[in-house]
Amino acid sequence: MIVDRLDLDTAVAEGIITREQALRLRDLSTRDLAKDDSRLDFSQDIRDEPFRLLRGFRDVFIAIGVVIFATGVSITLMSRFMDLIFGVGNHRTFGEISAWGILLAAILCAIGFGLAEIITRRYRLPLSSLVISICFAGWWGFLFGLVAAKFFSRSPYLSAEEAVTVIVSATIAGSLTGVAVFYWRYRLPFALLLIAGSMVGLSILLVREAMGTTWFLDHGRMVFGLWGLAVFAGAMWFDIKDRLRITRFSECAFWLHLFAAPMLVHALLAGEMFRVPDTAVVLGTMSVLALIALFIDRRALLVSGLIYLAATISNLISTSPHLADQEISATAFILGVLMLVLGLGWTAIRKKALLILPGRKIKSLLPPTA
Repeated sequence: MIVDRLDLDTAVAEGIITREQALRLRDLSTRDLAKDDSRLDFSQDIRDEPFRLLRGFRDVFIAIGVVIFATGVSITLMSRFMDLIFGVGNHRTFGEISAWGILLAAILCAIGFGLAEIITRRYRLPLSSLVISICFAGWWGFLFGLVAAKFFSRSPYLSAEEAVTVIVSATIAGSLTGVAVFYWRYRLPFALLLIAGSMVGLSILLVREAMGTTWFLDHGRMVFGLWGLAVFAGAMWFDIKDRLRITRFSECAFWLHLFAAPMLVHALLAGEMFRVPDTAVVLGTMSVLALIALFIDRRALLVSGLIYLAATISNLISTSPHLADQEISATAFILGVLMLVLGLGWTAIRKKALLILPGRKIKSLLPPTA
């Protein structure tokens, strides 16, 4: 239940709480949670795997406004930049054009910082802050990319292909820097997903450049798997620090689990291009992932494997003479039943699954079942 100011005033008027207590509650509601890791009221049961995506329709309204504003200001400044490059009668040098581009990108970054100070730090609107963090990543990446282009695009020591690699690497590094600053300043859990994504993207680019495209095509699953394990370990670190799921750490773990899961599933199940692995492999892998998901009380692993599971069920149905002509509907029905059974009976199934875990020490690190 969420208590607003009117409820507090009514409680004081009826003598339920004192005026001093009401003031302390108001102070708590306006506390700067960006740097506070204390208890947060999710207004949810632990079994709901709580996380905050929005705070009322005002958050949705402002998020839409941020998207429209960010799009408008980006297009406006980019149009100005294009005019500097291709404008009629343009006699500016490459250095002058680059300097103007860097200035425009810096203006975008400053606008993002101003929006974040108001919307994220002051009003703490989760959905709007999520949108701003994405803009932050894009604008910082644009700034770093332009700086790299200024210094390396015409370097006599680099070929054209090498210069492009450097510029792209700088762009991703800029996004990583931007979201890292965003997380340091505002402690937005979703920013951790962007940080992990930027690190994965940058490492893949560098590995592919160092080892070659052929090597990456043959061993790319291993790279994704290693990153998936690393991000999963980071998510578990946050989960262990908040096994009761009542602080910001729970949200940090949620977003990292959501990012780690598809990489792990892809590393385990991705076969040849456009080919689903054997049915036994998919079902066995999904069973193990389901057990792990039950142990740690995170559903992200299951959600990420739904595509492979759906393809496997579809292949099984297509071999049946009675259901072959209803492949899509039958697949949706079976998959929907599985999800509903797991979703509605999650707590009961999890209690049974935890019984097979040996020792109390491991269980003491996992979320309780109630």
